[in-house]
Amino acid sequence: MPRPSLQDLIRRRRQGAFVGRERELDLFARNLDGAPSDPTHRFLFHVHGVGGVGKSTLVRQWERLAVGRGALTAYVDDSVHSVPEVMAVVAEQFARQGRPLKALEKRLEAHRRRVHEALAASGADAGGGDGDAEGASAVSSAVVRAGLVGVGMVPGVGAFAPVVDGERLARGADRFAASLSARFRDQDDVRLVLDPLPALSPVLLAELGRVAEEVPWTALFFDTYENTAPFLDAWLRDLTTTDRYGQAPGNLVLTLAGRNRPDRSLWGGQTDLIAHLALEPLTENETGRLLDARGIHDEGARRAVWEGSAGLPVLVTTLADHPGDTVLAGATAVDRFLGRDAPPEQREAALACALPRTLDEDVCAAATEEPGDPAALFATLTALPFVAGREGAPRYHDVVRAPMLHLRRTTAPARWRAAHLRLAALHERRYEEMGGAGGRDEADPARLHARLEAAYHRLCAHPATALPELLAEGAAAARLGAAPARRWARTLADAGRDNGDAATRGWGADCLAVLDEDNGPKGRARLAGLLVDRPGLGEQARAEALHARAALHREAGALAKALADYDRLDALRPGDWRTAMERAVAHRQTGAYAAALAHLDEAEARLAATEAEPDTPSLARLTRERGETRRHLGQFEEAVTLLGQALDLGPGDPGTLVSRASAHLSLGRPELAVDDLDQALGARPDHFWALLKRARAHDSLGDREAALADLARAAELAQDPALVIGERAEIHRRAGEHTAAVAAFGEAIAADPGYLWAYGGRAMAHHALGDTTAAVADLRHALSGKPDYLWARLRLAEIHHEQGACEAEFAEYDEAVAATGGRLARPYVLRAQARAAHGEHQPALQDFDQALRIEPGDERVRELAEEWARTHVAASAGETTTPEPAAEAPDATSWRRSDSSWGHGGTSAGW
Repeated sequence: MPRPSLQDLIRRRRQGAFVGRERELDLFARNLDGAPSDPTHRFLFHVHGVGGVGKSTLVRQWERLAVGRGALTAYVDDSVHSVPEVMAVVAEQFARQGRPLKALEKRLEAHRRRVHEALAASGADAGGGDGDAEGASAVSSAVVRAGLVGVGMVPGVGAFAPVVDGERLARGADRFAASLSARFRDQDDVRLVLDPLPALSPVLLAELGRVAEEVPWTALFFDTYENTAPFLDAWLRDLTTTDRYGQAPGNLVLTLAGRNRPDRSLWGGQTDLIAHLALEPLTENETGRLLDARGIHDEGARRAVWEGSAGLPVLVTTLADHPGDTVLAGATAVDRFLGRDAPPEQREAALACALPRTLDEDVCAAATEEPGDPAALFATLTALPFVAGREGAPRYHDVVRAPMLHLRRTTAPARWRAAHLRLAALHERRYEEMGGAGGRDEADPARLHARLEAAYHRLCAHPATALPELLAEGAAAARLGAAPARRWARTLADAGRDNGDAATRGWGADCLAVLDEDNGPKGRARLAGLLVDRPGLGEQARAEALHARAALHREAGALAKALADYDRLDALRPGDWRTAMERAVAHRQTGAYAAALAHLDEAEARLAATEAEPDTPSLARLTRERGETRRHLGQFEEAVTLLGQALDLGPGDPGTLVSRASAHLSLGRPELAVDDLDQALGARPDHFWALLKRARAHDSLGDREAALADLARAAELAQDPALVIGERAEIHRRAGEHTAAVAAFGEAIAADPGYLWAYGGRAMAHHALGDTTAAVADLRHALSGKPDYLWARLRLAEIHHEQGACEAEFAEYDEAVAATGGRLARPYVLRAQARAAHGEHQPALQDFDQALRIEPGDERVRELAEEWARTHVAASAGETTTPEPAAEAPDATSWRRSDSSWGHGGTSAGW
C-alpha cells in the first residue's frame, strides 16, 4: 500500500476532529443509503446560513460520505463565473476519478475555441458610433439578458464604462452577432458562441447518464452558492426539473450551499424533492465537544473560545489552535487568529494579505512588497486555517478578515494606503494587458475581475476621489442587467464595509438593498434614481444616470415616469437629439402617436443643428423609429417604406428587419415577412422576437410544422416561456381549435399571471365557443390590470353590440376615451360609428372631428369620416347610397375587429 501523503494525513486528522452536525450528516447518509425511487429520497440539498457557520466544512463531510458510498463527485465553488466553466470543472474532477467526460470535453474545447475566434474577430468590426438608449431594445437586450454578451461583451464598450451609449450598445451587439454569421458558415457554431447552454447542456446530461450507469451515485456539490446562483440557479432548475436539455440520471444528487435561502420562484414547486437546511452556529455543547477533540480542557480557555466565537465554527477552530488563558482572554481578535507568538514577519504578511478580496501569488507580492519567493509566501498563507477557497481563488474568511482590516487601517494608515494603491495598480496593469478600455475580449471573467478589484482598492486608498468615479459607472451597470448591477453594487458595498468611509458604506448598503428588493427593470430604475437624486455625482454622470433611469422606466412600463425624466434630461443636456427621440418612443408606447411623430421631427432638427453631416447610424435610427411609429399607427405601407429606407442606411439590422416583417404581416404579406425574418435570424439566430414573428408568418402561410419549429427554438432560449405558450395558443385559435386554444392560453397565464394579452386571446376563444360570460370575465380581468388596454375595451364594446346592449356598448367607448386621456383617435372613430348607427349624427360628427384633430395625418380616419359624411348627407336628402369599394373606403367593421395595430391581431410580443 502506498504511503499516505502529508495532505492525506492532515485531511484525516481534521475529519476525525469534526464534531456536531450529526442531524445533517445522518440526513445525507440516509438519503444515499436508500434508492432514488424511494418516496422520501431527495435529489437536492439546499444549505444556507451566515458566513463562518460551517457550510463549506459540512459540504466537504457530505462529499466524504458520498465517496465512501462509491459516488462519483465534483465540488464547485465561486471561482467559476459561467455555466461552461462549471461544466469544465466537473469534467476535470470526474477525469481525476477515472470517469472522463470526453464528449463534453470535446464540445467545451470547441466552445472555447469559437468564442476566442469570434471575440478576436469582432475587434475589427466594433467601431464607435452614437445612438440612444432605445438600443437596449428587443434586439440587443435579448443578447444581454442571455448572459453571453454580459458585462462589457458588446464590442467597443468597456466594462462599466462611465458613459455607455445605448445605441452603441445595440449596434455593437447586433454587429457582433452579424460578424459571427459572416465568420462561421455553420449556424451551430454561431449558437455555440451566442447561446451555449442549449448546445452544451444536452451533452453534459448524456455524459452524466453514461457514467451514472457505472456508479451507485453521482453527487455534485456547489459551495459559496450565493455568488454563483445568478447564473447557475435557473440552469440547474431546468437541468433537473424540466426536459429542456434532456433527461438527468436518476442517481444524481445536488448540494447547493450558500448564504441565501433558495429562490422560491425557481424552487418553490419542488418542496417534496428538496431538503432545505438552515445551518445554525454550533451550540455551546457542540463547541465544547470540538474543544475536547482538540485537547483543550482549561475552563477559562474554553469560555474565551465560546465567547469569542459565538459558535461560528471558523472562529472556534481558529481560537482553539491558540489555547491559554492569558492569550485568549486579553488578546485582540487579530492576535487570536494569528497567535501572539507568531513570528513578526508571518504576522505582518498575514495582515498585509488581508487587504485583497482574493489571493494569488502576484497579489500577495503586491500586498506585502516582500522581496522573497512569492510562491512560498502564497503557499504559507493559503495553509492558514481561516483561508478558504480552492481552484485558484483562495480568500480570507470574512469574519477573520474584518478585524485584520480594521487593525491595519487604524494602526498603519500610510501602509494601508500604499498597499491598496499597489494592488490597484496591479489589477489595472492586468486590465490593460487584457485590452483595457479599448479591448474587445471583455467576456473574460478575469478581465472584469481586474476592473472591479482595481476600483475596490482605489476606494480603500482614497475614498473621497474614487467614490465619484465608481458611482459614475453605476448607470452603465444598471442598464446592462441584474448580474452586472449586483457586481458593481457589491464592490461598492465591500469597499464601504472595509475602508471606514461613511459615505461609501451608505452608498453600498443602499444600492444593495434596492437590488435585494427587486433586481428587475423597476428595481434598477430605483438604483439609477439613487444616483440621480443624491449628491456625489458630476453633471455628466448625473445626466447618464437620469438617461439610464428613463430607459429602465420605459422597460418597466412606467412611461409617465420616463417622460418626466426626459423633461429633466432636457434641462441637463439641452438640445440633445437622443433625448427627443427617446421621448418620442415613450410617447409611442403610451399610444400618443401624434406626439411621437412631433418629437421625432424635433430629434431630426436637433441632430441637424448639432452635426453638419449627421452620421448614417443616427439617421438610420431616426428613420427606423418613424417607421415603427407609422406601423403602430396602422399605416403599414408607409411603415414598410420608411423601414426600407432605414435598412438602406443600416443594411441587415435585425431589429429593423423584424419591424418591417411585422408590417408585412399586417398587410397580409407573410411571404415577404418570412424573407425579412430569415435575414434577421441569419444575422442573429437567437433573436427571440424574430422567431415568434416567423412562427406567426409560417402559420399564416399554412406551414404549421415550421411555425411550431420556430416556437420550439424560441422556447430553448428560455427568455419568456409564457410568450411562446401564448403563440402556440394563438395558432390553435387561428385554426379554429378553440377548446385547445382556451387550454393553451390558460397554460400561458399560469406561467405569467400578468400576461394580459393571453387573457385577451382566451376571451376570443371563449367567445368563439359561445361562452360570452367567460369571454367578458377575461376581458374585465385584463382591464383591471391595464385600464387603458384599448383593444380589450373595444372588444367588450363589440360583444355588447352583438348582444344589443347599446348603453353598455356606449359606456365602453366612453371608458376607452377616458382611459386613453383623449390622446388617441381610434376610440372617437369607433364611438362615432356606433353613434351614427343609432342615428346620433351630430355627436358622431363631433367624434370624427375630434379624431381628425388628434391624428390629422391618418388617412384611414379621414376616409371613414368622409364616407360617413357622404352617407349622412345622402340619407338626409332621402337618397339611397352604395358604399364605395373597400379599396377606396376601408371596411370599418373589419378595421375595428382585425387591425393588428389595435390589439390582439398583432402578436403576443406586442409588436
